[in-house]
Amino acid sequence: PLPPSQESIETMRSRLERSIQMQTLLRAFEARDRNLQENNLARVNFWSAVNLALLGLVAVLQVALLKGLFQD
Repeated sequence: PLPPSQESIETMRSRLERSIQMQTLLRAFEARDRNLQENNLARVNFWSAVNLALLGLVAVLQVALLKGLFQD
């Protein structure tokens, strides 16, 4: 049997190793999630720009159509 101090050190060492493993795992999850968020941001920005361009085009067409209705 190990002396109490040695047993305590071994317990601390095993808990520290487990903490390191958990931190490594959490870092991997965080990196994956960050990449996913960055890809989603790029996709949202692209489609927002497309939507804004279409909105501007429709606005210009509506103004042109309204002007055409009132010109005699």
